[in-house]
Parts: sequence; C-alpha cells; structure tokens
Amino acid sequence: MAFHLLGWLGVAFCVGAEASAILALVAPRERLAWLTPALIAAGLALQFRDLLLRARALGSVPYRTLGGSVSLFGWMLGIAFLVLLLRHRERSIGPFLIPFIVLTTVVGLLLPDSTAAPAEGTRGSLFALHVTLAILAYAAFTFSFVLSLLYLIQNRQLRRRTTGILFARLPALEVISRMNRTSVSIGLTALSASLIIGLVRAQMFWSSLADPKIAWALITVVVYGLLLWMERRGWEGPRVAILSIVGFGIVMFSYTIVNVYLSRSHRFR
Repeated sequence: MAFHLLGWLGVAFCVGAEASAILALVAPRERLAWLTPALIAAGLALQFRDLLLRARALGSVPYRTLGGSVSLFGWMLGIAFLVLLLRHRERSIGPFLIPFIVLTTVVGLLLPDSTAAPAEGTRGSLFALHVTLAILAYAAFTFSFVLSLLYLIQNRQLRRRTTGILFARLPALEVISRMNRTSVSIGLTALSASLIIGLVRAQMFWSSLADPKIAWALITVVVYGLLLWMERRGWEGPRVAILSIVGFGIVMFSYTIVNVYLSRSHRFR
C-alpha cells in the first residue's frame, strides 16, 4: 500500500538513530548528543502520519488490526525511549533499546490490514484512548525487560570483574535500576488507566466481563504493582530485575496468545 512509504521512511530514520547511538557509545562526542533523539523524533513523526493514513483507509483506529497494533507498539516504544532519554540523560542505553523500535515497526508495516468492516465498539475517542494507553504500557514494560537483562548482565560481569569496553560505557547499576523503575511506573499507570476505561466500555458493549484478556490484565497490574511495592521495601536490584522479566513474559502472553486465541472480544479483525 502506497501510504506505507512514510512508515518505511520513519524506519530509515530510526536505523540512522541506531547507527548514531552506537557511534556515540564507541566514540562519545558531546556536540552530536542531539543527533540520536532528533532522528528518533523525525522517524516518529513520519510513523504517526502513516498511522493516520492507515486509520483513514480502515475507517477506524489503525490498531484494531494486528498490523496496526504492532505499528502503534513500535511508535510507543519510540515515545518511551525519548521519555527515558529526557528523564535520565543516559545516551549509552540507546543501542540496546532502539532495535526494538525498528523491529516492531517493520513487523507492523509488513503485516496486512483487514478489509472487514469495523466491529461495534471500535470507534470513538474513549476506545482510542483505551488501546493507546494499553500499548503504551506494553512498550514501557518491554523497555523494563531490556533494562532488567542489561542489569543482570552488568551485575554478573562486575561480580566476575570481566567487564569489557562495551559494558564499561553503560550506566551504573543504580542508574539502570532507576530507569527500570521509571519504565515500570509508566507502564503500570498506563495499564491501570486503560483497564479502567476498558471496563467502562465493556459494560456498554459486552454481555459479560468474563473475558481472559481482563483477567490477564489484572494479573499484570498485580505483578508490576508488587514489583514497585517490594522495591520500596528494600528488594535489591537482581530480584527486581528477575520479577520484571517474569512480568514481561506475562505481558507477551497476554498481547499474543490471549489476544489472538483466547479472548473472544479482543481478537484482531
């Protein structure tokens, strides 16, 4: 489809951002610190325009289909990356996070869109807000997963005193922990709000709230809420990182298996 040209141009900008981030990691140059976020922002602007065109072609929000949902997921990953970058000022994390933006955006562009008419309840600003917040939460939890893996690898190498040049340039463990906390906090807040909005809408269009998607969303909220609560009670980094990884496994199960196969009301059309 012709309008995906903007999406592919957005991917090209994000690939350029990855190259810039790697260069900044290997040979840091302060005068080029703006380049990576600028390229990401340009890519996101193009992808947003592509999403708008996709919505016009579908006659509904673009993410009522699997391809549109994954495309928005990639866009939200970009937004979450910029938030982390602005909040913590740590450019060295870019080479590890940007590939997820590129990969999910490419998959979303390659997946075909459904030609079926929009189902009842997939129109309106409230539905759009519900899905947008849910996908923002998934994006934040994805980065929490990546940061947790980096924390465990960095922690293991520090204990073994085998750190190489690459990991020597990564932020301190305490900084990675703070970035992980920010990601989880964003994800938990967004998912909780999405769940509340979804329950309100479900009462309007569904005959029953007994849907697996609701149950797994509640489980996800409980797991990440427990993570933040236990961290405030003194849990150390490795245990928090492991629980973040477990939580991400639940998120991916909900986003894929539950959405596509188990839920009757959240199936992509």
